[in-house]
Amino acid sequence: MVQEAIGRAKAPTIYDVAELAGVSHQTVSRYLKNKDSLKANTSERVEKALAQLNYSPNLAARSLRSRELYRVVVVVPEASLYFPARMLTGAAGAAHAAGYRVDVVAMEGTVEARALQLRTLLAGEDIAGILSFVPRPKSAAIDSAVPLVVAGEYDNKMRARGSLADGTAAGKIVELLASLGHRNFFHVAGPAAWPSARNRKVAYEEAIAELGLTSVGVAAGDWSPGSGYAAGKKIAALREVTAVVAANDQMAIGVLRALHEHGIAVPRDVSVFGWDDMAESSFLVPSLSTVHMDLEALGARSMRELVSRIRGTHSASEALTLDPMELVIRESVGPVRSG
Repeated sequence: MVQEAIGRAKAPTIYDVAELAGVSHQTVSRYLKNKDSLKANTSERVEKALAQLNYSPNLAARSLRSRELYRVVVVVPEASLYFPARMLTGAAGAAHAAGYRVDVVAMEGTVEARALQLRTLLAGEDIAGILSFVPRPKSAAIDSAVPLVVAGEYDNKMRARGSLADGTAAGKIVELLASLGHRNFFHVAGPAAWPSARNRKVAYEEAIAELGLTSVGVAAGDWSPGSGYAAGKKIAALREVTAVVAANDQMAIGVLRALHEHGIAVPRDVSVFGWDDMAESSFLVPSLSTVHMDLEALGARSMRELVSRIRGTHSASEALTLDPMELVIRESVGPVRSG
C-alpha cells in the first residue's frame, strides 16, 4: 500500500513553505496578505520557498474561513492584440504572489456598452477588486464598494498617474530627430480617450513649439497597424515630412508599410519612431526605433496598488513610478535627407 502512495505528490502547505524558508507559518501568512509588511530579506526567503514548492493557496477554503474574496479581474482592451501582453504578465504574477486568482475580461463595443460592462463588474459580489488597462468610460458609475485601479489614468487633480501615462519620451524623440537635422514632423496619435495617447501628443507638440520645428500634421489612430497604414498614405503625399513619431509600434509598422508601397525609403527619405518596444520591432526591415518601458514591472505595480486598496493599506501619496523610459535607436531613424 505504501508503494501505491509513492509518486502521488501531496500539495505543499503553508507549513512546508515556512520550514523551507526558515520562518514561522504566521510569517508566511503575513507575506500572503501583504508582503510589504515583512523585512526585505524575510520576504525574499518566503518568495523563493513559494516558488520552489510551487505553492498555490487554497483560495476557496481561505474564502470560506475568512469570508474574504480572492478573485480579481483584469480589464484589457477589446483589441487585445495591440495591448502589451507583458503588462498582463506582470499583473498576473503580482496577483498570484498575493494569493489572488485572476480573470481577464476584454472591454468590448460602444462607449455605452463598455460602461455597462464596467458597472456590471463593479456590482459583482464575488470580486475582490478590478485592475483596468482600459480608460474608464466617463458614463461609468464608480460609487462601488469594489476597489478599482485604472492604470495610467489621472488622479483627482488631473495629474497623470504613473509611468504608463507619461508622455515625456515623445519630446525626447523630437529632440533626437531634430539633432539629426529633421525640421518637418508628423505625429500618428493614439485614441484620444487614452491619457497615455493624449500625453504623448502634448509632449510632441510642446517639443515642436519649443524647438521651432514644424508639425505638418497629426493623424488620429486607434493603436492598430491599419490606422498607422492609413496615416502613412497621407504622409506619403506630404513630401516635406522627413520624420514620423507614432504613439505605438503597431501604428509605426503600418506607416512603414504605406511608405514602402509609395516608394519612400526609411530612413533615407523619412525616419520613423514607434513606442512600446514590441519583441517583433527589432526584427523588422528596417528595424524599428522605439521607446522601451519595463511593462512587466508596470503591470505588477499596478496590481500591487489594487491589492493594497483591497486590504486597506494604500496611501494616497503612493505613485506608480518606474525607471525612466529608454529611447531604443534602430535602423528606422537616420539623418535628414539631403535637399
